[in-house]
Amino acid sequence: MNPLREDRSADGLLLLRSEPLESAGFGHAFSTAVGPDGGTFDLATAGESPVGTPREIAEASLERFAAAFGGRRSVETVTQVHGAAVVTTPVTPDAKADAIIVGDSMTIAAVRTADCVPILIGCPRTGLAAAVHAGWRGIVADVAGAAVDRLRACGAEPRTMLAAIGPAIGTEAFEIGAEVAREFETARLGEFVHGGPGRSTADLHGAAVARLLAAGMERERIDGEPLCTASDHRFFSHRRDPDRAGRHLSGIAGIDAGRDSNRRVL
Repeated sequence: MNPLREDRSADGLLLLRSEPLESAGFGHAFSTAVGPDGGTFDLATAGESPVGTPREIAEASLERFAAAFGGRRSVETVTQVHGAAVVTTPVTPDAKADAIIVGDSMTIAAVRTADCVPILIGCPRTGLAAAVHAGWRGIVADVAGAAVDRLRACGAEPRTMLAAIGPAIGTEAFEIGAEVAREFETARLGEFVHGGPGRSTADLHGAAVARLLAAGMERERIDGEPLCTASDHRFFSHRRDPDRAGRHLSGIAGIDAGRDSNRRVL
């Protein structure tokens, strides 16, 4: 897997991008905590920031994130529930899901994280894309596989898809209890639980890759080496700073219809 590329704008905003997704024509970005002019870039829902970011600043930050994609694009998010539900754009913010499918270039499907795994998927053949929020519950429930399946139902082919995995809590920082370890075992993800009864940890990045592979994707088409939100202060981390963690936004836009005559309507 290749590392994500740091993309720092003239005003200092730091985003991360995937070279394969970019080369295929998918506008996308993983935000960090590093904002314009050295400020903190909290992209929590306006009025709901865990760190009290004022609504007007949250709205301005969302506009700045969208502007980094070029043009006047809208950002579509949902109420995330740590499950495996998938919705397609257009959506309302109160729609409950953890993956969003998009099929046009002027709409950004985006998910919020602060330790959970953000996954961006694009199908170059059809132009369809997906933004996926995968916490440990979502990984166990296989939200990544559900997103790939929905893309397949819309005419995409898993082996031709590209995916990029963004910053999430690392294995050493993500301690889990016996009950969570059993959930991984039941989901046939036991190989991603490390340690023993005294101290167990889980490898969310590795488990997310495994889910994508099981859904039919090719390993060489999955991008993004592990970046730990808890140990790297370029990122917010709920586990590290439970009362001071903002939210990242990871978003992707589709490629306009016309690439594949067999593409199904969303």
